Amino acid sequence: MTSFRPGPDDALLVVDVQNDFVSGSLAVPGGAEAIAPLNAAMAAFAAAGRPIVLSRDWHPADHRSFVQQGGPWPPHCVEG
Repeated sequence: MTSFRPGPDDALLVVDVQNDFVSGSLAVPGGAEAIAPLNAAMAAFAAAGRPIVLSRDWHPADHRSFVQQGGPWPPHCVEG
C-alpha cells in the first residue's frame, strides 16, 4: 500500500469489515488481505486526528433474510 496522509477535510468510512465477511459464513475471497492496509489507513487517520467511522452489519438470530426464515443468506453477523 502506498503511504498517504489524510487531508484536513478527509474522513475514513469503514463498511462492514467483520469476521463473518472475512472468515465466516459469508467470507469474501481474499478478504483477510484487506486487514493490514485498512489498519494502516486507520492509523494514518488517527494520527492526523481525522474522523474514522465504522459501520456494521447486524441481525437478530431470527432475521428474515436468513435461509431458515425464507431469505437468501446463511446466518451472519448475528447480535451477541
